[in-house]
Amino acid sequence: MRVAFCTLGCKVNHYETQAMEELFRAEGYEIVSFEEPAQIYIVNTCTVTQISDKKSRQMLSRAHAQAPNALIVAVGCYAETARETVKQLEGVSLVIGTEGRRDIVSLCERALKGQSAEIDYPAPFARRKFEELSAVRDSRTRAVLKIQDGCNSFCSYCAIPFARGALRSRSIESCERELHSLAAGGYREVVLTGIQLSAYGVDLMGHPDLNDVIRLAASIPGIERIRLGSLEPRFVDERFLETVKACPSLCCQFHLSLQSGSDSVLQRMNRRYTTEDYREAVKRLRETFPFVAITTDLIAGFVGESEEEHAETLAFVREIGFARIHVFPYSKRNGTKAASMPGHLPKRVKEDRCRELIRLGKELEEAFVDSMIGQTVSVLMEDDGTGYTGNYVRVRCDGAPGEIKNVTLIAREGVLAIGK
Repeated sequence: MRVAFCTLGCKVNHYETQAMEELFRAEGYEIVSFEEPAQIYIVNTCTVTQISDKKSRQMLSRAHAQAPNALIVAVGCYAETARETVKQLEGVSLVIGTEGRRDIVSLCERALKGQSAEIDYPAPFARRKFEELSAVRDSRTRAVLKIQDGCNSFCSYCAIPFARGALRSRSIESCERELHSLAAGGYREVVLTGIQLSAYGVDLMGHPDLNDVIRLAASIPGIERIRLGSLEPRFVDERFLETVKACPSLCCQFHLSLQSGSDSVLQRMNRRYTTEDYREAVKRLRETFPFVAITTDLIAGFVGESEEEHAETLAFVREIGFARIHVFPYSKRNGTKAASMPGHLPKRVKEDRCRELIRLGKELEEAFVDSMIGQTVSVLMEDDGTGYTGNYVRVRCDGAPGEIKNVTLIAREGVLAIGK
């Protein structure tokens, strides 16, 4: 039997899709492209913006249109927060949300037989256990391990706590088992990811933290690179820097959440740091790593954002000199505090500011790659004749997939470095 997946949204969603694909493969199912004929179509939905909601509905409708007799399944964040709306979409037979994905094969099989496939959904913010989906392959040489889910921050613009629930963490013992399995499978780089990764362990007995998982991963033979998902700036403290110094396999690329370079906007967003906190975190990392890459996310046109505040963000982004930025226009999310704030900006203003930040981001990314020209660096090769340095510069050079080789960067083409 054939199963097709469509994934929208963040890297965690992509991780969860790949984990579900493995569950189906283990039961003898064939995974095919979403455009191909299949008996089951699964859309892993996203609700981070209104556009994400719309795309989620569109993909569910597209699946039904191309295969009216197939089982159409909605999973993920939009399916969680708008369950009743999704249930009413034509053709949708099963809605799973962000709970029950470990049982997705049996739930789909029951639905195909016409049996009830409803699951007991937890109440919003009820205490949940961590759903232990296995680590998944990101490439032939890199794997992703989700060690944390949920979020307790309640930033004023964000619906993710409503979709994912309270934060919860994978046990240290489970992390260790998965990491050993990845090493045995030949994976040389592991990406540790989560929704609120910096808060890993606060819900576990003994309160281990992300530093403990990093040190654990670094101790396992065969794992030669460790990369991290998004971090809060305040996590970059003395304990973290001690971990960095003790674990040379930790890649020198850090995604530090920013959202805005204006302190007044950060306050309205209910972010728990200031630009000075952020500046200090970057300073500490650059004192530790000479060619560290700092990447981030930004929201353009937040509620009430003035021209002056937008200018402050542009200036701060240029000051930090990010290696890469992801920019999103602010999107109103029902149920969040920001939705009822006065001062929502016109769509045109948000899009103009978004384009301005994207242009600056490209300029900074090219400048960062230029700063690496002439350096000899290690590159982990992928399948397509390119690979990545520890600080996440993509390099085109000769090499076999999975090989880690020393390469001198000699030129830049766009944001791609050329190695020799």
